[in-house]
Amino acid sequence: MTAPRRWILAFAAAMTVAGCSSSPEAAPPASAPASASARASSSTPTTRPSATATSAFCLDLSTFQVGVIAYSAEVGAAIEGEPLDFKELRRKAALIAGMGERMQASAPPDVAKHFRTVLKAIATSASNLKSGATGRDVVDPVYGERNRPAFDAVNEYDCGAASSQGA
Repeated sequence: MTAPRRWILAFAAAMTVAGCSSSPEAAPPASAPASASARASSSTPTTRPSATATSAFCLDLSTFQVGVIAYSAEVGAAIEGEPLDFKELRRKAALIAGMGERMQASAPPDVAKHFRTVLKAIATSASNLKSGATGRDVVDPVYGERNRPAFDAVNEYDCGAASSQGA
C-alpha cells in the first residue's frame, strides 16, 4: 500500500504548490489610480465577508481537503489491518489543525459546522494515537457514520460555486 500513499503525498505536494500561487483578484489592477484604490480600501470594512473567494478559508480549502484525504487514507489502512505510523499521523493531524485554525474564522456559514466537525474528528482520532488504543479508536472519528456527512460536505465544498450563487 506504499505506492498509493506516495501518490497521495505527491498529489498533496502538488496541490500545496498550486494553492500558494497569488490570485489576480487579490491586487488592484495596475491601471487603477493609487487614489482610487486607497479610497476603495478605506471604505471597505476591515473584516472580509466569510464567503469571498479570497478569504483564508477559500484560499486554503484545496490544500486542507488534500490533507484530510491523506490523513483519512492512512487511518483507513488500519481497517485493512495495516500498522499505523503514529508519529506521521500526529504530524499530519497537527498540520491540518494549524491550517484549520487559520481558516475557521472565515468559513462560510453553509459549511462552518461541518468544518468544525472535521477538525474535531481529526483531533479526536489523533489523540487516540497511543499505545493501548484500538484501531477503532483512531478510525471511528474519521470513518464513523456520525462524522461522515461532515467529511463529505467539506470534501465536496467549492468556494467558487458558493460565491457565484450569491452573485
